[in-house]
Amino acid sequence: MANPLTLYVPIKQDPITQAEAKLAYANFVSSVQHGLDGSHIVHYARLALIPNPGGTGILAICLITTFDGPMNPYLKFFWNNGALQKVFSGLAAIALNPPNPPVTDLTGFENFINNNNLNNPSDLYGAYPQTVRQIQGALPQTA
Repeated sequence: MANPLTLYVPIKQDPITQAEAKLAYANFVSSVQHGLDGSHIVHYARLALIPNPGGTGILAICLITTFDGPMNPYLKFFWNNGALQKVFSGLAAIALNPPNPPVTDLTGFENFINNNNLNNPSDLYGAYPQTVRQIQGALPQTA
């Protein structure tokens, strides 16, 4: 069964943070592709920049993923992958209200993500019951 993550994180409004958010957006796919491909549980992932009211600057970052299985084992995979952990650590660093105390372990990471997730499993419509592994196994491999 697929599950949703809609991680909504308001960000600081200073020029450095705004530039970091734009850079994260521009490099999102290339920075997570290898790790997500290796997970074999992520159907889709994207990063959206939420504009400030009035359209000047970025109010928040929204990380949206659809993945197989329950939330905390999914988060454990990310915590154990250094490159993906770095992506999430970068997001926490530009948060308007960063985790306090700072995230230093899996439990803190799970708490930060779960406390900022806008969705529950029951919020997701699914058109098919197959997992990423089942879908990949049923399709011909491309070079």
